[in-house]
Amino acid sequence: MSTEERGLSLRGVVRDVAAAYRTHWLFLIVAAIIVLLPQALADALLGSLQVEGIHSARDVAVVAAVPLTVAVNLFGQAFYAGLTAAAVVEWRAHHPLPNLQALLRTIPLGRLVLLDIVLTVGTAIGFLLLVIPGLIFLGYFSIAPTLVKIEHEDVWGSMRRSRELVRGNFWRVFATVVGTIAITEIAAALISAPFHAVGVVTLVDLLVDGLFQPIEGLVLVVVALALLELRGEAPETDALERAVGGGP
Repeated sequence: MSTEERGLSLRGVVRDVAAAYRTHWLFLIVAAIIVLLPQALADALLGSLQVEGIHSARDVAVVAAVPLTVAVNLFGQAFYAGLTAAAVVEWRAHHPLPNLQALLRTIPLGRLVLLDIVLTVGTAIGFLLLVIPGLIFLGYFSIAPTLVKIEHEDVWGSMRRSRELVRGNFWRVFATVVGTIAITEIAAALISAPFHAVGVVTLVDLLVDGLFQPIEGLVLVVVALALLELRGEAPETDALERAVGGGP
């Protein structure tokens, strides 16, 4: 039976994401909050500062903080992509997560950061072209970071591989990935809406994002592995564990 005939099981994705989250919820939430904390603090600080030209050392510091904040956020997101991959793989193997040193050793931060930049820019350009191209771009290439992690692909190889895997299941992948992002972002905005003080909003946003960020990350990993399995190309469990820093 072909990949198109079998199709990605949305119910199966939801079931696996829920099970992986339930198994590693504390690790995933704490890690998400740690990763998101610098960005949350920077957003709160920069949001309260106004710069109208460069007239003082303070203005220089504010402007210089913007690329630094972006860099910290990119590395944080890349690191978290590796953590969610490990959480899913070790849940499937019924094994505990490897130690932090092993996780760090197997996360290709450079490639993941570069890929994050490419995906962010590509999606942004697509949204500028009346939104639809951006959504299509996201649907085809959103699982690329997982492929960098578990198949050791480079940036362009992971994007090409992502497109190949998604082809034939585009609408199911689109509904799962883009739908998850839309639902979690809307839910986060609704929860934060009643709060207005900068400090309170920052804290609430951080906690809410800490709860929802793992869901988005897990969905990408589960979808990628499910598509690999549909094509009969999923690595063996031992190979997957080695890719995320676990296993023998």
